[in-house]
Amino acid sequence: MSAWSQCRRWLSRGFARTAPARTRPRASWNGASAVDVPVVERWDVRPLAVTLTAVVSFTAGSHGWSQSSCLTTQRVSLGKVSDFEEAGMKEVKLDGGSALLVHRHQGQFYVTSPACSHYGAPLRKGVSSAGGRGNAAPTVTCPLHDACFDLRTGQVVRGPSVDGIAVYRSEVKDDEVFALVPSEIATGGKHQKVLKAMGKRRSNDARCFVLLGGGCASLAAAETLRQEGFAGRIVMVTKENHLPYDRVQLSKALDKPVEKLLLRPESFYKDYDIEVLKGATVTKLNTKDQIISYTSQADHVENLKYDKVLVATGGSPRKLFVPGSDLKNIFTLRTPEDAAKISALAQKGQKMIVVGGSFIGMEVASSLAKKGCDVAVIAMETVPFERVLGKKVGASFARKLQKEGVEWFGTSSVRLFRGNDAVNGVELEDGEVLPADAVVVGAGVLPNTRFVEGLSLDKNGAIIVNPLLQAENCENLFAAGDVCAYPAVKTGQRVRIEHWDVAMQQGRVAANNMLGKFQPFTTTPFFWSGLFGNLNLRFVGHAPEALDRVIIEGDVSNMEFISYYTEDDEIRAVATVNRDPIAVVCAELMRRGRMPSVSELMLGTVNAEVLTQRLRDLSKIPAA
Repeated sequence: MSAWSQCRRWLSRGFARTAPARTRPRASWNGASAVDVPVVERWDVRPLAVTLTAVVSFTAGSHGWSQSSCLTTQRVSLGKVSDFEEAGMKEVKLDGGSALLVHRHQGQFYVTSPACSHYGAPLRKGVSSAGGRGNAAPTVTCPLHDACFDLRTGQVVRGPSVDGIAVYRSEVKDDEVFALVPSEIATGGKHQKVLKAMGKRRSNDARCFVLLGGGCASLAAAETLRQEGFAGRIVMVTKENHLPYDRVQLSKALDKPVEKLLLRPESFYKDYDIEVLKGATVTKLNTKDQIISYTSQADHVENLKYDKVLVATGGSPRKLFVPGSDLKNIFTLRTPEDAAKISALAQKGQKMIVVGGSFIGMEVASSLAKKGCDVAVIAMETVPFERVLGKKVGASFARKLQKEGVEWFGTSSVRLFRGNDAVNGVELEDGEVLPADAVVVGAGVLPNTRFVEGLSLDKNGAIIVNPLLQAENCENLFAAGDVCAYPAVKTGQRVRIEHWDVAMQQGRVAANNMLGKFQPFTTTPFFWSGLFGNLNLRFVGHAPEALDRVIIEGDVSNMEFISYYTEDDEIRAVATVNRDPIAVVCAELMRRGRMPSVSELMLGTVNAEVLTQRLRDLSKIPAA
């Protein structure tokens, strides 16, 4: 029986155990008749640091939050109903200087804050959609990183953001749309981010869930456990001396202090009873006895008994085992300490060598070039990103490197590093020697799983899991992120995705399944990269192994294009360069199973504009 067939059986079992939803009468609004609606969760949206408990309420002519009467609010006009297109969104400036984003879907109006809570990108440049499978919520998605938010609650649906966006009550009266907002917003104040209500530990709950690793997957899992009502002990064990931080920033901003990278402040973990053991190295995970052995920060050997465990320990950078690899000033990049060491040597005119032509290598090369260093990249591929994006797309990046003054040494490998105490040169296999003041090796990572006993691992050392992210033959162990080899939803092929967005979503899904929710991981992979300050790459989907069937739309020479990666008559993946938000549009169409066929692309009946309109048209169709 396949992994997905087993999952369907588990899901049917899980759903059979689910109690029917309770209902309660809903108060009428603007004369509308009351109806029974399912009881919904209470959400902690914390506008302006004031706890605001709300429930979602809908009527034929309005949408919004019911708000506590003690909060000072103001009714503001947003415009005529005809000012807002169906299945669209529009940013409205208020007289006080603030802005609101108004969404219209299937006769309902939704009002949100206008900026993504991840990095602050304007959501009006993203995608607002509705009408997904089942009773899916209408959503807005950031154009940059696929951070997606529920328009009814503001909560994160998927993506890299840890916080949601603010949502405000709306109503329609005399063909005019209004919003009820805090007075501070109406007079120019800032919108607050949203946090779903979280519980705390209770003394009568003896369960212990352990999260191995201090990255985004463990943080997402910890938050999800508390949000979903887990009241037992949560222990996060991390080798690093930092709380979870935004690791993807390291290669893009080498000199950014870790304090500015933290995903949550220390007080957050204390408030919600999430224990974080920093500087702790796991030496053994005994799956039979459910015991974790680790060396503490004080160098003491400790044991921790668990009920369930999530392994999200990430990867260790691959090293080059060639002569001279132990010389000083040869670095890998994984931690803030690594970034600080590289940044300290990255002075103007310094000769910096980067080994590796994929994402980490290219981002580091970009960061070093911006600092004025003389940069050269050594890679086994013919062109940058060849293994991921193919030769034709990679060639455009090679031209970009040349334009930015970065030398590219393709189809090359390192024979040895030269130097006495510190590296001063890199000798290639063909005998050429490149002078070097420092070297950064970006040759991928290996899963950190050597401490695991009694589990099936794949050839790379990743933990083999089922669609619930549950380890084979070990129902109380789950995996997420770089250490996780899971079955892809469309093909069933076992894959391991080393992307931040995937790791965070896997942490959320794994946490739900640790609680017995029977939620398969079906997220469409999405990743991004930024180079030289003006080159924005997005990639969505699972690229086929053969990258020889690539259909390109746009201007490759000017680095504004879309690449469709195809297999048979199916578009398996899409890459965009400086064409936001098309990657986000394609991601949503992929999730709905509504991407066009390869035949349509070949006939010229589909392009980016058609894809965008197709999603808008789908958003106009009521959910089944």
